Amino acid sequence: MAPLPRSPEEHLETYQPELGHGPWNVGLAAHFLRRAVGGGRPGQAAKAVEDGEPAPLLRAVFSPRDAKRRQQEQRWARHGRALALGDRHPWAAGWLMRILADDRAPGMRLTLFWHSHFANAISKVRELSWMEQQQQSFLAYGEGPFLELAKAMLRDPAMLRFLDGDANRRGLPNENLAREFLELFTLGVGPYTETDVQEAARALTGRTVRRGAYHAEPLHHDREKKIVLGKVIQDGDDLAEVCVAHPACPRFLVRQLWQFYVSPSMPEGVEELLAARWREHSLDMTWLLRTMLSSRAFFAPEAVQSLVASPVDFVVSTIRTLGSRPQLSAVENACAAMGQALGEPPGVQGWAGGESWIHTSAWLERTRFAENVAYGRQDFLRDAKKLPAPQGKSSKELLDDLLQRFLPSGLAPARRASLLAQLEAESLHGEQALAKAGYAVLSLPEYHLF
Repeated sequence: MAPLPRSPEEHLETYQPELGHGPWNVGLAAHFLRRAVGGGRPGQAAKAVEDGEPAPLLRAVFSPRDAKRRQQEQRWARHGRALALGDRHPWAAGWLMRILADDRAPGMRLTLFWHSHFANAISKVRELSWMEQQQQSFLAYGEGPFLELAKAMLRDPAMLRFLDGDANRRGLPNENLAREFLELFTLGVGPYTETDVQEAARALTGRTVRRGAYHAEPLHHDREKKIVLGKVIQDGDDLAEVCVAHPACPRFLVRQLWQFYVSPSMPEGVEELLAARWREHSLDMTWLLRTMLSSRAFFAPEAVQSLVASPVDFVVSTIRTLGSRPQLSAVENACAAMGQALGEPPGVQGWAGGESWIHTSAWLERTRFAENVAYGRQDFLRDAKKLPAPQGKSSKELLDDLLQRFLPSGLAPARRASLLAQLEAESLHGEQALAKAGYAVLSLPEYHLF
C-alpha cells in the first residue's frame, strides 16, 4: 500500500504512480474522466491505463483551445442562439448536448459549476437569449483569471435582471446584486459589513440592459467615491477588483471548487496552501483545476466515489459510458424530474448538492431513468456494439461485464454476491437477462456516487 500524504504540500503533489504514490488502473482513470469531463468514452479509461501513467490523459484532457475547439464553440453558440428563441426545455437540452460532446477540461462541465455559483433562473430573467449570453460568458471567461469572469457577471444582462441590478439608481440604490456578489460570488459570509454592501450597491448604480445588451447609464450612476473593504472605489469594475483581491476570495472559491471536483472535505492546511498558490497564478481557473485533478489528494481512496452525482452528472456519465446518442429531450426531462432543471436553479444560492440530490422522489426518478436505459426504451442500451452481446452468457458474466463498465472502481464482494443471487433467482436469459442486470447495476447506490 502506498504511503498516505501527510502534509498539505504532499496532498497537492502531482500523482505519480512511478514514485510510489499509488496504482494507476481503470478505476482511477474513470474517476478522473468523470470529474473532469463528465465521464469517459467506451474504452477510454482502459486506453489511458495502457499508457502506463496519468500524465498523457491529463495532457489530452487539458489541451489548450485549438482551431477545432474554437469552431466547435462557435457552432455551440449559434445553436444556443437558435434554441434561445424557444422555451427553456430545448435550450437546456442543447446545453446537455454540449456537455455530452465536450472532451476537454475545464470545458462544459465547469459551466455547470458556474451556473450554480452565479445562479440565475429563466422564470425571472424571462429572456432565454440573455441566459445563453451568460453561458457564453462562462465559456469565454470562466476558464481564465477569475477577475475577468467576476467583472463580466456584473455586466451580465441575465444577472442584472435576476438580482434587480437593472433597477439600481443613484439616490435609490438596490442592494440585491451587491449583497450576493459579496456573500455568494466572491467572499462568503464574514469578511464584509452592511456598510460595505451599501457602498457596493452605490458603485453598481446605473448598470442596466438596453436592447438585450449591457448599458451603463451615466445619469443614474452615483459619481461620489465609495469605500468597500477599506478601499476607495468608483464603479463595478473597481468593486470586482477589490473583492477578488481580498484574501477571503481564493479561499472561498477553492473550498467550493474542491467540493465540486474532488471531495466533500479538504485535508488540513490544503485550503490555505492551494489558495496562496492560486493567487500566485492570478486566480487562473485552468491552473487551479489542473492542479486539483492531478493531485495525490484527488486520486486518494477517500476521494474516489466521495461525491453524490448530480442528476446531470448521473445522466451524462451513463450516456458517455455507453457511447450512445440519446433523445436529448427525454434526457433533459429526466434531469429536471430528478431535481436539476438547467436554467432553473432553486434560488440565488444555486443547488445545494451532496445528499440533497437524494430524496425519495428524486431516487424514484433516478431508478426510472435506469429502467428506461436498461430496457432500451429510449435507445440508450440496446446497441449491441456498445455492450457485450448477452447470448450464451451467464448471469455472473453479464454482471461482471456491466460492473467493469459502470463501476470500474469495484463493488464490495458481499454486495456483488447479493446482487448476483438476485439475478440468478430470476432465471432470465439473453436480452431479458441483460436488461435486468443493467437495471440492477444502474440502480445501485454505489453507481450514484461520483
